[in-house]
Amino acid sequence: MNLLSILVVSIVFACSALGTCGQMKAAERSRTEPVAVGQAAPDFTLTDHNGQSVTLSKLGRTSVVVFYRGYWCPFCAKQLADLRGLLNAGESAEMFAISVDPAEKSRGLISKIEKDGKGKVNFRLLSDPDGKTINAFGVYDTSYAGKGFDGIPRASVFVIDGQGKVVWARIETDYKQRPTLDEIRAGIELAKK
Repeated sequence: MNLLSILVVSIVFACSALGTCGQMKAAERSRTEPVAVGQAAPDFTLTDHNGQSVTLSKLGRTSVVVFYRGYWCPFCAKQLADLRGLLNAGESAEMFAISVDPAEKSRGLISKIEKDGKGKVNFRLLSDPDGKTINAFGVYDTSYAGKGFDGIPRASVFVIDGQGKVVWARIETDYKQRPTLDEIRAGIELAKK
């Protein structure tokens, strides 16, 4: 074994034993502060659970952007189930829920939610597999860096007006806490002004 081979094997062993390689990768992509009210929302183009592309800047209307931890999170499933009642019929607003989940996991989550008999999920679940949008909004949860769920966001909701400005936001540090529909509705009303 030559010196270069020994060096490569040593680095790989150190990364896996100490778990630092994944953490370094996570730290490199982690934004330190969430997007604040009054700032422009980062634009994104993501694919929904049916394979349709969504670009935030092309919407031109109020958007509610929900970041959830994943299909496996019962608190997220409850939040998404409750969000079916947020938007009024005919309202000029759109809602999206974003996670790192692939489309098939999102479709499974939708099916699970709809089994409660309280209606269809009336918004799209978007996949952000590499976490670029999660990072751009500054909601990457560093407590999972280098672990099995690396890349998941903190539970967060942003209301963005038709010009792309964040008018209301709530970023949770406790994944068990979520804003109420009334709180998000107040943010939607701010976007209409």
